[in-house]
Parts: sequence; C-alpha cells; structure tokens
Amino acid sequence: MNRYVIYTSLLIFGVVLPLALITAWLITPPPDPSPPPAPVAIPKLRLPKVPLPTGNDPESIVLRQSILNGERIYQRLCYHCHGRQGKGDSNEYMASIGHKPADHSDLATMQKLSDEEFFVALRDGVKDERGWLTMPPWASVLTSREMRDVIVYVRHLPLATSPN
Repeated sequence: MNRYVIYTSLLIFGVVLPLALITAWLITPPPDPSPPPAPVAIPKLRLPKVPLPTGNDPESIVLRQSILNGERIYQRLCYHCHGRQGKGDSNEYMASIGHKPADHSDLATMQKLSDEEFFVALRDGVKDERGWLTMPPWASVLTSREMRDVIVYVRHLPLATSPN
C-alpha cells in the first residue's frame, strides 16, 4: 500500500474525525429541561366505617384485631367482585352471566348464612347450579384464622356507616 494513502488515512481518522466530533459535541446546545411530569391523582379509597369495639378487655381487643385483619384481607382479595362496600355490585362480568356476587351489607341475607357455611364457601369456593365456580376457593391463599377474620369483618359490614 502506498505511504501517501496510509498517512492520509491516519490524518483523517486519527486527527480530523476526532476533532470534528469534539467540535460538534462542544457547539451542540444542551437540551431544554423538560418540566417534571404532572403528579397522578390517586383517588382516595372509600371504605365502609365498620364500628370497632372500644373496650380494653381481652375479648374486645381480639375482636378489634380480627375485624381489622379481615378488612385488610377483604379489601385486598374480595372487593373485586363484592365491592369496597360489600354490596356485590362491582362486577359487571358476573352480572352478565347471570350471577350477582353476595351482598354482604344486607343484614337479612347475612343472617341466613351460618359461620360454618360461610367458612366452607371461603375454603372451597362457590359453584352455581351449572357447576361453574362463581367464587374461587381461598384455602390455598388464606389460613383458617384469616378466613375467620374475613367472616368477622363481613358480619360487621351491615353495621358499617357509609364513607364520607
């Protein structure tokens, strides 16, 4: 190869090109600072206000803990179908196939169901007359103590006042 071609290549790729890149970098203005993204408004949850026992006796303390733990579980797992208020009106899909989730805020309906029937429904799920699962079984997700806490919370939903 010719020395002239080698020197010219070295001059172009070793000196001229790096100088051109550095010059372009130095004269390019910095980007305009973009405004920070607008904060996303998170709606405040409207949970029912379940009355809690106020006594300091052991029974009141345990009941209060059960209600609060049941509420935590219910608002995490059950509200998708039964609604935050427990009225069973939050699931358009279930209504479209002819099954409305149970209304836990209706005292008369809740009094018809024993704690054991409620526990079996939570543990094994609920099937309709066609044999379709309309509520999943929660035995693999919840302990029996957690299921009992959900039952205690749901038993207190008819006594709850509406959120403001």
